[in-house]
Amino acid sequence: MTGRPIENEAERDIFMAHRVIAVLGNGIAGDQAALAARKTNPDAKVVMLTREPHPLYSACVLGDYICGEIPRSTVFLRSVEDYTKAGIELLLSSTVASWSPEDRLLHFDGEDLSYDRLILATGSQPFIPPIPGVDKKGIFALKTFDDAEGLRLSQGRSAVVVGAGPVGLEAAVAFRRMGWSVALVELMDRVLPRMLDTPLSDSVKKQFQGMGISVFLGERVEEISGGERVEAVRTDQRTLPADVVVLVIGMRPRIELAREAGLALGPAGGIHTDEHMETDLPDVWACGDCAESKDLVSGANGLYMLWNNAKVQGYTAGANAAGSRKRYPGSLNVTTVKLFDRAVASAGVPAADFPEGETRVLHRKDLDGEI
Repeated sequence: MTGRPIENEAERDIFMAHRVIAVLGNGIAGDQAALAARKTNPDAKVVMLTREPHPLYSACVLGDYICGEIPRSTVFLRSVEDYTKAGIELLLSSTVASWSPEDRLLHFDGEDLSYDRLILATGSQPFIPPIPGVDKKGIFALKTFDDAEGLRLSQGRSAVVVGAGPVGLEAAVAFRRMGWSVALVELMDRVLPRMLDTPLSDSVKKQFQGMGISVFLGERVEEISGGERVEAVRTDQRTLPADVVVLVIGMRPRIELAREAGLALGPAGGIHTDEHMETDLPDVWACGDCAESKDLVSGANGLYMLWNNAKVQGYTAGANAAGSRKRYPGSLNVTTVKLFDRAVASAGVPAADFPEGETRVLHRKDLDGEI
């Protein structure tokens, strides 16, 4: 069987017998995939493997945790016991070193897991540029709970945040709330460049400056200096003192296993999937930050690394791996960021990303073919 729906009870019984559905990754996509698989076929064995030492948590609130606005318990959305009760075998701190698609085997920590169907929910990883000095102590990304824990326990008084996207702004807010001196450095000409056009971006910049955060736009980081620990960040225009540096320049899909196995990749560098979240290998699905999908409005294929997109993709992949035939409707580029006492939200692509003078009109047909 390679992804088609189960048509009758006899066939379902055959499918259920000793079937193993493996889910690789325990972010929101993997979480929803595992739960959907168990709900669709309660008799299937569902195993979720993750390199994370923690069960599911919300990356959206890590900034609030860093500055003490919320306790540790609020960050976590699931416990190990939750998965046990749901009938899901959760293997934490399990790094899959290699994958043998032809044998349907995952090799991890000296062990092998044989599966019948596989869901790749491997997520994304921070892009760390090859800046001189980037390996010094005191330099962090902000992707995982352990990143946030390291930042929360950091000692000092000056923080430099490199990257003015949503995560970068949240990191800057967190350190400012702790009373640190904060500088925000961005290569592009505005803050939240993937969310906002210039007028709204200027408004956010002024709010940050009013809260005591220095904002430097259009500057390139050339070196991180210091001894064993970071002491300063040198851009092409100035030198900024730094006890801590947070690099939040962007995310890349985690596709090493997919590439080694020869899975087809899409134009944005993620795993290619169809409307059912299936890959080009039989009995293999992909979802979340590692998977490409179509934009619900424009129809453009790409990476839409947002929580709600990953959640729906995970549910779709999990249900289909367990014998259903769900269809993923498409991704929505909707982002919300909390900044001090205000929230900033956007939908779609900023007008600044279109060539000057170009406008685009999109028509979307409804289910009856009407515009």
